[in-house]
Amino acid sequence: MLAARLLLTIGLAVTAAAVAETPAPPPAQPLATTKPFKVSAAAAQGPVFSVKSAVKGSGPDGDTTDVLLLRSKDGKVEMGLYEATASESDIAAYEDDEFMFFLAGGVKLTSADGSVLEVKAGEGCVIPKGWKGHWSTAGYKKYYVTYTGGAKPK
Repeated sequence: MLAARLLLTIGLAVTAAAVAETPAPPPAQPLATTKPFKVSAAAAQGPVFSVKSAVKGSGPDGDTTDVLLLRSKDGKVEMGLYEATASESDIAAYEDDEFMFFLAGGVKLTSADGSVLEVKAGEGCVIPKGWKGHWSTAGYKKYYVTYTGGAKPK
């Protein structure tokens, strides 16, 4: 529900049909550039990860696909969908402030103080810039909103 309100608030809008019918922008360009863009529940479960602008990678997050939906004009805020396979990684300092809402799978976050937060499909969480801990997942799909501005982590 929170993710749906967030998406409505920021004016995003993609149906599965729109993903198939809309020509994809060049790589690394957001899908929403001049008007609202909708992502249907069905598209978010898979088809949106196949658009031409989806960025595929492999690294500490496992195999990943990042679909950028919107980037603020100042470049400090990004919103999109992200898919990753199983991975484990220690995080010295989380790079951005991030809100994420899981559509499938989930994540186990163990903070440096030993506290554990498990987040699964249908739940959201926030990770503050500078967070230190361990990230563990069997894989997931999520909506995300990141903010890269502000003070550097201590």
